[in-house]
Formats: sequence, structure tokens, C-alpha cells
Amino acid sequence: MIIQMKKIFLNLSIIFSILIISCNQSGFSEKEKEENFSKLNELAYKIDNDFIPIRNEVSKLADFIGYLYENQDKNNCNDKKIYAISKDGVMYKTKDDGKSAVFVSGYTPINEEIMKIVCFTEPLDTFFIRSIKEIPAIVQLYYNDKYAYNRIYPFFDVLTQYEPKMNIPEFNFYYLADSVHNPEKKAVWVNEPYIDPAGRGWMVSAIAPVYYKNELVGVPGIDVTINNVTDKYFKSDNQDILIIDASGVIVSANEQIINLLNLPPLKNHKYFETIKQDTYKKEDFNLLKNKNKNIRTAFEQIINNNSKFEQIQIDDKNYIIYVSILKELKWYIIKMTE
Repeated sequence: MIIQMKKIFLNLSIIFSILIISCNQSGFSEKEKEENFSKLNELAYKIDNDFIPIRNEVSKLADFIGYLYENQDKNNCNDKKIYAISKDGVMYKTKDDGKSAVFVSGYTPINEEIMKIVCFTEPLDTFFIRSIKEIPAIVQLYYNDKYAYNRIYPFFDVLTQYEPKMNIPEFNFYYLADSVHNPEKKAVWVNEPYIDPAGRGWMVSAIAPVYYKNELVGVPGIDVTINNVTDKYFKSDNQDILIIDASGVIVSANEQIINLLNLPPLKNHKYFETIKQDTYKKEDFNLLKNKNKNIRTAFEQIINNNSKFEQIQIDDKNYIIYVSILKELKWYIIKMTE
């Protein structure tokens, strides 16, 4: 019995020693691990808390638009002369009056019904202006309807930015609110970064459906640029942080991380032509398809198996990956350290 106890004690001592050596070789302690997770979770909490009010705001916006439809006969255009129709059949606002720009693409020929909708939704300008003042993260607000009518704030030259005859309901910031993609009819995030047709670069949007007489009549949206997220949260003390979306595509990272992961430069989009369809980031930025097997394997564990802690080797160097979840956007916020 004594011999058996000695063997057990010896085996436990060996296992304990191996664990100590392993931890020392990996270059981190349990205290470091806890501190890194604590800081990462705190950052995730801050980002989530910035996005939640935006989703709530688009819900209020959808409710207000529903009210305007219910009371459409009470609101008329203040001045119909401010609207014109271009040679391409686009209805637009002719000047910047400090309020929204208006674009009706002409995909559906412009008629009295569309003109009435443009008129009775003019009060949206007041809502838009207030929201963008109260929530600094918002860069633009808009309402798109089933007739390819777009009211958007702040104002810009829609004729040079948008494509005539554009079918707005075919874009993700519209159809992701429909009954097929959003049967609960609630505010949701377009959380896969896309190129904004209005010219503001990489974007995510909070959207919500507006139903009138049991029909989806339109979708309001509130936009946040990826640059805003990067500028606010990725300061000098967060150089080892990156964000990826639910499919493993890089949302935001600094140059150091991009080079480490052997990815192309994360440049903002250049508008050489108008945007005619949904435009997402190329597969080059998908870490699940990275050329480096170690990187692919580590991020497969994170995306597919909900791993919160990984160790990988890149170019003969060992790296530790800490993971936290951005619940609001279903993104992963990641810290990589040597």
C-alpha cells in the first residue's frame, strides 16, 4: 500500500512539473491570462454599450415612420418646387436646405402615390437631425421604401453618387429586414461590413422593418462606419487587438496585425464608380481561408468551436490568442500577444 501511494505521489509530481514547465515555455502565467481576458471583456462591453442605443434608435425610427403612414393624409410637402426629375427619370431634391437628401431612382416610374410618400415622410428630417446630434457614433440615417425611394441625412449630391434605376430593395440593408430574413419583425444589424452606396466606405447598419396594412412598405437604417469603430477603440494601447465577423472576415485591425496574418492592406474603399449591388470584403480577409495552416486552424477553433483561448506559431514565434464576444453584432474581439 505504501509503495502504491509513493507511485501515485511520484506520478502527480511529474504531471505537476510538466504543467509548470509548459506554462513557463508558453510565456504566460495564469495571472496574465486573467488580466488579458479582463481587459478584453471590458473593451467588448464598452463597444456593445455603444451599439445597443443605435439599434434601439432605429426601432423608434421605424415606429415613427409607421405613425406617418397611419396619418399620411395629415402631412403635405412644404414646398414641392424643391423636388425635380432628372433626364434619367430620377426624382431628387434640388438644393441642400440643411435637411435630408432625396433620391427616387425611377426603378418604379414616379407617380402621384410615390410623390405623396415623399411628402408625408418629410417630418423624418427632424428625427434624423436630432438622432445624429444625440448619438455621436451615427454617421447617417435614412429611409428606403419599396418604390426605391431613399430619404437620407446628412445631405449630399445623390445624382453623382447613386445609380439611376437602382432597385433599392435588392440591397442587404433592405432585404435583411423582410419577413424571410427577419420573421420577428424587429430591429436587426447588417453586421457583415459592406460598401456604402452613399459614399461613406465600409459600413454596418441597424435596420428595422415598417409594415403598413400587413405589407412591408420600407426599411429605415442607421449607419456606423468601421473607421469610427477603429478610431475610437484601437488607440496606441490596443495595438494587438483585432475584430472579425461571424464568418471569420477581418472587420478591423492595425497594420501590425495585418502584416502578421499575411493579409493585404485594409484600405478604405475608393469610389471609382457608383455601387450597383452589395459589395463585401474579399476572401483575402477571411482568416478561415488564410494561407497559413496554423492561422486557419486556430480561427476555426474560435469560429466553429467557440474557443476563447488559442496558442499558435507564426514564423517561428509563439502567439497567444484571447477571444471575447461582441454580443450586439455577433463579432469576435481578439487580442494577440507573443
